[in-house]
Amino acid sequence: MGLVRSIAVVVAAVAGMSLAGPVASASGPEYYLALGDSLSVGVQAGAGRTDQGYTDRIHTALKERNPRLELVKLGCPGETTTTMLKGGICRYAAGSQMEAAEAFLKAHAGRVRYVTLDIGANDTNGCLPGGGVDAACALRGVGSLVANLPQITARLRLAGGGAPVYAAMNYYNPGLASWVSGGKAAALASIPVVDTFNAYEHGVYLAAGFRVADVNGAFAGHDLTEVQAPPYGAVPRAVARICAWTYQCSDDDGHATAAGYQEIANAFLRVVPTMPTERTGGSAAA
Repeated sequence: MGLVRSIAVVVAAVAGMSLAGPVASASGPEYYLALGDSLSVGVQAGAGRTDQGYTDRIHTALKERNPRLELVKLGCPGETTTTMLKGGICRYAAGSQMEAAEAFLKAHAGRVRYVTLDIGANDTNGCLPGGGVDAACALRGVGSLVANLPQITARLRLAGGGAPVYAAMNYYNPGLASWVSGGKAAALASIPVVDTFNAYEHGVYLAAGFRVADVNGAFAGHDLTEVQAPPYGAVPRAVARICAWTYQCSDDDGHATAAGYQEIANAFLRVVPTMPTERTGGSAAA
C-alpha cells in the first residue's frame, strides 16, 4: 500500500472530551493494542511489515516502565476506514480489524492499557492522478471518512471502556516530495489539503476522548525555511524531512523510514503517559 499522496478537503470542528485514566492491575500481562493501516505495522519500502515501526518503538519505551506490557498489532496494510469496519483486505477470525479489536478489548477488559490508531489516509489514496484532482474519487473518500471514522472511535471506546489510554495521530504530508521533482506548486498546494484532512480527523479523535499525536508537526509540515538536504540541495525544511523520514523522494513510497517511525513514536510519547497513572496536558494541535 502506498501511503496517501493527496488527501481530499473536508472541514470539521468538534469539541474535545476529557479522559479518565486506567487503573493498573496487580499482576499478569497487560496490553498495548495497536490498530490502523500500514504505518501501524511498520511497513517499509522493499521490506513489508517490520518490527521497526512506531508502535514497536512506543512499546519499547512503555515497557521500560511496565515490564508486563505486551504489544498486540492488529493493523492491516492498505486498510481504509471502510475495510477496517467491514473487512476485505487482511483476514481476521472475528471478520474485520474493528471486530477483532472489539473482541480483544472485551476479552482482556481491565488489562489493555493503551490503544493507538492511525486510519483514513487510504480512503483518499490515488485521488490526484498525474497531479490533477479526481473529484469523484475525492468525494467518495471524504464520504467514507466522514461516515466511518466516528463509528470506529466510538466503538473502540465502548468496547474498551475507561481503562485504556486512547491515542491517534495526524498524518505527515508525502505530497511535499513533489518539490524535488520540479513540482513546487503541487508541493505547496498539498499543505492546506493535508491540513484540512488532519483537522477533521483531529476533531473526531478529540470528541471521542483520544489524545492526538502531532506527527505533521514533528515532520515540520509547514516549515518553509530553506535548509541543505543532500542530494537535493536547498529545499524547505518540510521537504527535507519528508525526504529523510520517508521513501517518497527516493522510491515514490510514502512509508516512513526507520528514522521516520522513531519521530512518529516520539510524537505519540509526547501525549501518552509512560505509566497508566500519569497524566499529560491534553492533546497536540493538528
